[in-house]
Amino acid sequence: MSTFFSSIASALAGWLARRPLATQSRIGGALGRLMLLSGGMRNRLRTYLTQAGYAERVTLTQAAASIGRMAVETAGLWRTPDAVVLSRIKIVDGWDAILAAHEARRGVVFLSPHMATFEVASLYIGSQMPLTVMFRPPRVAWAEPMMRAGRDRMQIKSEPAEMSGIRAMLKALRRGDAIGLLPDQVPDPAKGGEGVWAPFFGRPAYTMTLAQKLAKTTGALVVMTGCVRLRDAAGYRLVFTPLAPFSDDAVAAATELNAAVEAAIALAPEQFLWSYNRYKAHAGTGEPA
Repeated sequence: MSTFFSSIASALAGWLARRPLATQSRIGGALGRLMLLSGGMRNRLRTYLTQAGYAERVTLTQAAASIGRMAVETAGLWRTPDAVVLSRIKIVDGWDAILAAHEARRGVVFLSPHMATFEVASLYIGSQMPLTVMFRPPRVAWAEPMMRAGRDRMQIKSEPAEMSGIRAMLKALRRGDAIGLLPDQVPDPAKGGEGVWAPFFGRPAYTMTLAQKLAKTTGALVVMTGCVRLRDAAGYRLVFTPLAPFSDDAVAAATELNAAVEAAIALAPEQFLWSYNRYKAHAGTGEPA
């Protein structure tokens, strides 16, 4: 049964990959807007947009449509040829600083929030330099083969979200290569995730400490990556912003990290994944200070 569903998913992703980006955008937008039929989803989006101060700027329809586009465009991305993916990246800002670090054999920690079709950024990076990313298996096992095939391309290598993956990232940075992390995911202590409570849009959120520790240990350059979907499905803009070294104090460093994520979201707040419960707390995280 798992093989059957995997084949169906792969075929659907292949069909999407053969469609123009504008068609993918229309399909995704329509599917996303259907989520607003759920009162729970409407309340969640409204709550998080209000918390972040974007309720007057971003409509529920815009937020939901972007979530659908992220899902559909990402699925298509996994089966789209590398050259086609790269041709859709129309604007790249801030790349010179990353090139300078890489040429100096200095490791780079790329942080990519759930913005637009954010996996486009990792494929661009992987076309330029070796990139190690953390991989968390999907909830449904049949989706993993397609996801792995779509992500392990060019110079990208995914590692499991466990200690072996962390060791692989540490080795990559010490070689002067790059790694990629999602800074807006809630760490799960049961799976080895470490974090502290720090404000995110003014509310305590359990925040990763891994990126900060890796940067301190290796002297790597930390770069916030913003992916923005251009108007009329014209392609994507990537914005790479080098960050100042983190503070030594864990809470202060996590606060700085969250502030950088907020700045990336400000590039196109309607394209952030507002459906994600950033304020949830796994067992073992304790209480906010």
